[in-house]
Amino acid sequence: MGRLGGKTAIVTGAARGIGRAIAERFEAEGARVARLDRSAEAGMLAVDVTDERAVEDAIAQVHDRFGRIDVLVNNAAALSTNAPVADLTLKDWRASIDVNLTGVFLVSRAVLRLMRTQGAGVIVNVASQLGSVAVRNNAAYCASKGGVLQLTRAMALDHAGDGIRVNALSPGAVMTERLRAAYGSEEATSAALAPKHPIGRIGDVAEIAGAAVFLASDEAGFMTGSDMVVDGGYTAQ
Repeated sequence: MGRLGGKTAIVTGAARGIGRAIAERFEAEGARVARLDRSAEAGMLAVDVTDERAVEDAIAQVHDRFGRIDVLVNNAAALSTNAPVADLTLKDWRASIDVNLTGVFLVSRAVLRLMRTQGAGVIVNVASQLGSVAVRNNAAYCASKGGVLQLTRAMALDHAGDGIRVNALSPGAVMTERLRAAYGSEEATSAALAPKHPIGRIGDVAEIAGAAVFLASDEAGFMTGSDMVVDGGYTAQ
């Protein structure tokens, strides 16, 4: 059956990168997975996580199809414009905050209302090592991911009595299509980012997916309000 056998899961931002790896690993572990993404690719339920009505409609569709929602992984994210705060536009600020933080709130709220009636559920919010430590010229992204960590803790406290666990998962730099595009190639990405991680390399999406499986499974039954950091030692420095 696998570690998630019989469970129904939703993964946002599932078209590529970490989200796709999590969705595929969940399926391999026996879960039925609804893949949500802004792109309308095959097998995806197209939804903009910043659109309140669209989010509520999408969650209702998933619930109608499967009858319950056991696990939610909030993975959809937007990168921020590289600029110091003094030069950051409000539009650029909102582009990160709306997707990375408000999107997590909107999807979680819709799912929590259903999980509460079930008396059980698990939410995993994909944050970032940059939610705990900052880097230059990424204020919006850092603030959004720091907000995700605090939202995770608040939801965990609010809904512990409902039988719902809420944890965060904070990756370091991970080799994804988006990161390769930002640096131009896999080699350039590794050259720029691997030295910043004491382990001497950047992560693989499969490693993040494995951590997500643990958090979603009954093996993590005594964990809530926590942040699982999978960053190759980045934040230990």
